[in-house]
Amino acid sequence: MHITSLHRYPIKSCRGHAVTELPFDRLGPVGDRRLMLVDGNGRFLSQREIAAMATVVPYLEGETLRAEAPGLSRLDLRLLGEGTIRSVTVWGSEGLQAVDQGDEAAAWFSSAIDHNCRLVRFGSMTRNPISARYSPRADAETAFTDGYPVMATTEASLADLNRRLEQPVPMARFRPTLVVGGAEPWAEDGWQHVRMGGMELDGVKPCARCVITTTDQESGVRHTTQEPLRTLKQFRMQEGFGAIFGQNMVPCAPGVLRVGDEVMAT
Repeated sequence: MHITSLHRYPIKSCRGHAVTELPFDRLGPVGDRRLMLVDGNGRFLSQREIAAMATVVPYLEGETLRAEAPGLSRLDLRLLGEGTIRSVTVWGSEGLQAVDQGDEAAAWFSSAIDHNCRLVRFGSMTRNPISARYSPRADAETAFTDGYPVMATTEASLADLNRRLEQPVPMARFRPTLVVGGAEPWAEDGWQHVRMGGMELDGVKPCARCVITTTDQESGVRHTTQEPLRTLKQFRMQEGFGAIFGQNMVPCAPGVLRVGDEVMAT
């Protein structure tokens, strides 16, 4: 088995992009979901409610964010490490301290998704521990993810799903951090500990899937067929989780992953 693609998502729930190598720090992939759009109450915004977020394309170049969206001029924004602090919420993680990125960013992103919002950055002082129920270590942390820093999927599992669908879907619908080739279909379900290149990661729980999988990650169109979620519910339901696809993982230590790295799972 080997890594066939790696992906970074600079802003939570906006579009991601492929990279050839991905460094990791204590929070997970560097530059991954360290930025987030929030409403006036500090609650995170998601494609679950705002499908247009898929059409926002962000890139990080050092401390500069470059973002594009249909109908808007490109935003080039110098990110702030200090400034107005906002208390924000991601699911059950409340009171996370984030740095507001200013009125220019708020106006641009509000126009891009047609929803009043603020852009915030994960603060250097902030701690977002992984759920003690699943965390492999007491000190494991993440940034603005839904709960875990790494989402691993396999090409074989997508192929098995697609053969059950009238219209195949791309892997982008599942927004993976890394994709593995050469595995058996659904092998990731049993991954408890994985060595990839020079890194080791713990598999902690399967990923329960939601309506985002029915949203085209380029056009932002949500498909009325409810696929592939409807088909996943027919053969991939797991008690306590729902329809699952992919494995949530937590790195054991900082490092770097590269496309082509060998993958060994136990």
